[in-house]
Amino acid sequence: MLQSRATRAAAAAALTTAAALAACGDSGSDAVGPRGSGRLVVQLTDAPFPYDSIRGVDVFVVRVDAKQADADSADAAARTEDDDRGGWVTLAEPKAKFDLLTLRDGKFAVLGEKALPAGSYRAFRLVLDASQSSVTLKNGAAVDVQWPSAGRSGLKIQLAKAVDVKADSTATMLVDFDVEGSFVMRGNAMRNGLLFKPVLRAATR
Repeated sequence: MLQSRATRAAAAAALTTAAALAACGDSGSDAVGPRGSGRLVVQLTDAPFPYDSIRGVDVFVVRVDAKQADADSADAAARTEDDDRGGWVTLAEPKAKFDLLTLRDGKFAVLGEKALPAGSYRAFRLVLDASQSSVTLKNGAAVDVQWPSAGRSGLKIQLAKAVDVKADSTATMLVDFDVEGSFVMRGNAMRNGLLFKPVLRAATR
């Protein structure tokens, strides 16, 4: 059942304090890439999920992109399959399925990392393949989910502030895929299916 708004807020605050801000440490230039560049590690986690009838929420992550310029949701959704990606730089390409319900209580999955030119990055997106993503009930039945498209979707990741990548150091950005906020019941019963309205937030130290 749905948790109270206060409980969700407290859980989100605890997640942000205890898990979301993974440490970033200095390392030698050999570890982070060419001189004048820094390294950014991207991780994935999940805020508490309120439905006790769900066995798994699997999302197929194609890749994670970044941009130094600001970008809105329309920009994030564009050019997800073209070679010309409109200024987006690929950080990681896991091309793998992740069960978000296993990424709770401080657990996370590393999506990848990449050496980047030092600077501030103001936009990030997660490219999801809806055709390989699913929500499953505890009895094994698949839930009817209305995804934004039948193929790849570029999902904007909300940032509290720009991510600063410093030369000769490694930063860690944790992406919180808020399942409760992202999957909305159609009607008042799970049998009516879910509507996917992605809510992704990220924080770094």
